[in-house]
Amino acid sequence: MTNLQIGTLVLNTELLVYLLAGFTGVLAVRSGSGNTNDRERDVSSAWSAVLIWLAAWKGSLLLVDTKSVISNPMSLLFFDGGMFGFWLASAAALGWSGYRFVRLHGWKGGIRRVVLLASGWTAFCLLAILVWDASALAYWRVLGWLLACVVWWMARGGKEFWRNWSWKRGSAQAAAMLLIAGLVSALLYDQARTGLLAELRGGDGEPTAAAASEGASAGKKAPVFELESLAGDRAALADSAGSVTLLNFWTTWCKVCKTEMPHVQKLYEFYEGEGRSVKLLSVNVTSQESGVETVRRYMEKYGYSFPLALDESGSVADRYRVNAFPTTFVIDGDGVIRERFLGAISYADMKKRVDRVLAAGSA
Repeated sequence: MTNLQIGTLVLNTELLVYLLAGFTGVLAVRSGSGNTNDRERDVSSAWSAVLIWLAAWKGSLLLVDTKSVISNPMSLLFFDGGMFGFWLASAAALGWSGYRFVRLHGWKGGIRRVVLLASGWTAFCLLAILVWDASALAYWRVLGWLLACVVWWMARGGKEFWRNWSWKRGSAQAAAMLLIAGLVSALLYDQARTGLLAELRGGDGEPTAAAASEGASAGKKAPVFELESLAGDRAALADSAGSVTLLNFWTTWCKVCKTEMPHVQKLYEFYEGEGRSVKLLSVNVTSQESGVETVRRYMEKYGYSFPLALDESGSVADRYRVNAFPTTFVIDGDGVIRERFLGAISYADMKKRVDRVLAAGSA
């Protein structure tokens, strides 16, 4: 799931999706509540469950990568515990909401509200999978679960929800929902425009006719370039031909990049040690630095050893349409861009994306 870029601002799409999923779950609970007093208590409890989920999801990084969090606490802002964190957060939110709702309404009423909360949440998450990652699960299976969640919600009070809706009380929630929906719509437009929805349009994930042309989006040929490395040698994308390449653009003044760099180093060391057909090429956009020495001191200070090319004119960053940092591309052995990611990306997520391209190439 790629992030959303608005100018030079990069928004975390995954967090955005989970917020909207939580909002959908809260609406589902509200729809199944009885009188006004019950509704207000249920909505408050549902929102608490959403906040517990988000806190556990982000905080799970402490369990998954304790060393990274201790050395750089800002990691908690940009990374999470992956699938382990997802299920840990889900267990925490369901456990708390179950306790709260059962205490308020007894076992029957409590379980009913927990199912409503989970159904609303799941329905939006499944919709997000259909849009952003159609290959993650069988398309019709996901669509079936989505429709089942919607039918359940309507059967358990969807019509009652709209009948009892008060714009006076619900205007703030409606405004928040419209804002988040607008941001998601902007992302969909950007994905459709840049070709990141190629899987949904093409289906099989193989290079299309668009792969013959050069560009900076998924499915296009990666623009070739040759730069000077920090060591004074030649650094060219062509040297990685036949290998899956992780191409990462960054600057020393970028705070998000500073958080990501240890993960880039860790990935480099992993694939170097494995001896697999994976190359990592880091490009510092030196045109936005005070000079090459600034970059050299930065690399020496933190002990980074991954290959580094210097884009002193900024022309390579322009060709890849990089105007927010960091920006990462995964390029297959044929030189076709398979993934483009805006913002910080963790070691686990980098490895998952690279391995996915490796698997597709060997299939």
